[in-house]
Amino acid sequence: MNFVLTLQSGAPRVPEPCFAGLPEPDSPAFESLCRFCEDHQVDVLASLPWVAAEVAGKAGFGAMLRLVHRHGGRRLYLPRGRAACSSRMGLSLDPLTHRQLLDRASAAGTIEIPSAWGVFVGLRRVGIRAAIRSGRSLREVAHAFGVTERHLRREADGLRPS
Repeated sequence: MNFVLTLQSGAPRVPEPCFAGLPEPDSPAFESLCRFCEDHQVDVLASLPWVAAEVAGKAGFGAMLRLVHRHGGRRLYLPRGRAACSSRMGLSLDPLTHRQLLDRASAAGTIEIPSAWGVFVGLRRVGIRAAIRSGRSLREVAHAFGVTERHLRREADGLRPS
């Protein structure tokens, strides 16, 4: 019932389910969510907290989603060594990304990993906005995402240029 909406040559395509909750890594819904993130990269990166956006921008959306799935909602200590840091985070970090994360870490060397739910809510909001922009009826979008039409009217008002 909850869907990813992907546009193909200007027309909405029958979407694949993935907005029922943050899917398990390596599941078909996880791959579908990663494709959605790639298709809506600018909006998705803008909706993410800085750590998630940094990881997604450098290591990809799959790596970011695995990170928040594994460590979301916690403070994570970042070792100074890149190999140890990559091992702790569960993803391969290039030297620049490692340095940027260390530069923004607390005095204790920790960073806050955003909760998986918080990241999912941001991604879902991007999905809702994409569905509204695609011209789908508010009733159809409300049903697909499990929200009220009133909520969607507020979203649609936020999309109008000021």
